[in-house]
Amino acid sequence: MPDPAAMTAAVHAYVAALNAGDLDAIVALYADDASVEDPVGSTPLVGIEAIRAFYARSTAIALQVTLDGEVRVAGNECAFPFSVSFVHEGRRTTIRPIDTFRFDAAVRIVQMRAFFGPGNIYPE
Repeated sequence: MPDPAAMTAAVHAYVAALNAGDLDAIVALYADDASVEDPVGSTPLVGIEAIRAFYARSTAIALQVTLDGEVRVAGNECAFPFSVSFVHEGRRTTIRPIDTFRFDAAVRIVQMRAFFGPGNIYPE
């Protein structure tokens, strides 16, 4: 089972990579056969190439990402609240999801799920 400190460090690395727009660093956190369901209820993207394409769209604009609370670790999973702010078509928007990561023994993400809906999106 992965070490809780290593899982928490992976979350912090994820946030830092999103802020830096570092696609390679984001993708490196994932296992080759990982899945991303963002938002929950959408069709999961499976495999590193699908995940790379997803984050390529996300990092195409400057993001301001901050943790909004502590990382909660249980077993080989964690959950964390955070905020993602960006400007799109001249309008600033903030989304406040809670993401969950499930890790393999090498502390690579094997599943990411993003919990948010219209009530968690705040146009400014």
